[in-house]
Amino acid sequence: MPGPVFAAPLFTVEVTGGAIGGFAADGIIKYLGIPFAAATGGAARFGPPRPVPPWSGIRPAIGHGPRCPQEGGFPPAGPMSEDCLNIDLYVPAGIGDRRLPVMVFFHGGGYTSGANSQYDAPSRMVAEGDVIVAIPNYRLGPFGFLSLPELAAESGGATGTAGIQDQQAALRWVRDNAPVFGGDPANVTIFGESAGGGSVCTHFAAPASDGLYDKAIVQSGSCVRSPVVPGSRDDATDRSERYAQEVGCGDPATRLACLRALPTARLLESAGVPPDQQTPRWFPSIDGVVVTMTLAAALGRADRKIPLLIGTNSAEGTLLVATSDYARGHVPDAASYESYVRRSFGAYADRVLAEYPLARYPSPAAAQSAVITDGLFACPTLFTSRLARDAGHPLWQYEFDQAPFGTANSVLPGAFHTAELLYLFSSLMGVPIPWTGRSADFAGQMQRWWTTFAHTADPNGPGSPWWPAWPGPTESGRDGPALIMRATGSTVSLDFGARHNCGFWSRHPR
Repeated sequence: MPGPVFAAPLFTVEVTGGAIGGFAADGIIKYLGIPFAAATGGAARFGPPRPVPPWSGIRPAIGHGPRCPQEGGFPPAGPMSEDCLNIDLYVPAGIGDRRLPVMVFFHGGGYTSGANSQYDAPSRMVAEGDVIVAIPNYRLGPFGFLSLPELAAESGGATGTAGIQDQQAALRWVRDNAPVFGGDPANVTIFGESAGGGSVCTHFAAPASDGLYDKAIVQSGSCVRSPVVPGSRDDATDRSERYAQEVGCGDPATRLACLRALPTARLLESAGVPPDQQTPRWFPSIDGVVVTMTLAAALGRADRKIPLLIGTNSAEGTLLVATSDYARGHVPDAASYESYVRRSFGAYADRVLAEYPLARYPSPAAAQSAVITDGLFACPTLFTSRLARDAGHPLWQYEFDQAPFGTANSVLPGAFHTAELLYLFSSLMGVPIPWTGRSADFAGQMQRWWTTFAHTADPNGPGSPWWPAWPGPTESGRDGPALIMRATGSTVSLDFGARHNCGFWSRHPR
């Protein structure tokens, strides 16, 4: 994506690989498109990230780098390349000799889409919160999560985890280079939304990530009971072998060389979920090398207690209904609602339909949204909180309940999936977010919670509504509070599990 054009870089620093020049904008300093690893095409496709090659002179860091190969994507898409492992940094002006917290954001997109260029202005968070925000790209789809025995053989057993290894490479780059920007490598918070939140969870189960972060924020991406939590290596290999067959590389003797020789576009043609399947095709696997345990087991580790913010949005499902139905010109009806439930929940479908009858909701779309919100987001978040609390992680839970487009909007009502990002970032996908009045104040409060947590490992600070932590493991018989975040006034709730029917979902076999 093209960025501002300057006759010469205004702010020059030396990082791994060489010198870069950033620029001042929106009251902060931006360094965009910095490579943190080498290109991943050719023989390096599907393999672990490699060190970035050095460059001479001052490399301009004034425009976003290419996004990783993916199908579709939100505008402004920008160029796409296998030389995509770049990171954007947003730094307060006038740091002086201080050492500031660094917040590393992993983007969402279901492990198949997304790029750091979409999240192009955490400007207010950086300037007012006095933090550095870093946003890396990581490989997606088959490029990041292909799992084959041949890959394991050449990578010391690692397979199906290249995208997570990319994130680890970015975290190592932050550790090594934070001081030149005024950052503290010993005070790093990882945060992410949707698949980015799932990525945050995955680092709990990735031993090589230990020591690369100190605090974690999981937004709408639970660590348990999610379709994209790391699964077994055998299942990942089975999905990958079927994929290789679909793109014409089915012979095990030549499969890997064949896949590496295919054009990017051909690999993307068959990268999505097959029409007859509901399980996503691409997400991390427990390969035993990079990811070594289930996320539930990782949360229960006795050797590391990570302060954790975790939450969900009150109407997550409305966005998924919008993208799966309305975007195709289909208004959900009784038949499509039942079909969705049966495809998604199999033998459990009759119980889901009985628990969420159409008669209880104003429309089939509302019923479908409720099932998605409760079953795939809210209750998995609660179950994650319980596991984290029982293991002794300091924990604060939230429910975001602010509707950017109102509650009467027919397509995206309520606090839909990704809605909180409109209040954490000052600009998304190149479009400024023009909050004013109470909404602007609320956005500032959201950002203060996040950045105060990065500074102190506790979201509470002067002037902020009180956000109580969950009780410790000695009180594991009851759920802790959730802070309900609203522009009209945030309140503390003790009935999150009841409102989202989590007793029912706790019996789901997933």
